[in-house]
Amino acid sequence: MSPAESPASPAAEMANTQMSGEKVFYLVALVLVVIGAAMTLLFGLPGLAMTALALVPVVYALLILLSVGK
Repeated sequence: MSPAESPASPAAEMANTQMSGEKVFYLVALVLVVIGAAMTLLFGLPGLAMTALALVPVVYALLILLSVGK
């Protein structure tokens, strides 16, 4: 088997595939948790409170969308 006939490497296969919606959701959730942890570590309790207050409108909108059924 020559190198030209060898199967594609895992890195090349991953570059050709698209991310599923589930992976995107978990990536966004991970980013939000990391931001919240960083704010808490940097600023203490006020940082945690700022993060929670910033997410209130987001959660409110999600609850409205869930109650409407969309």
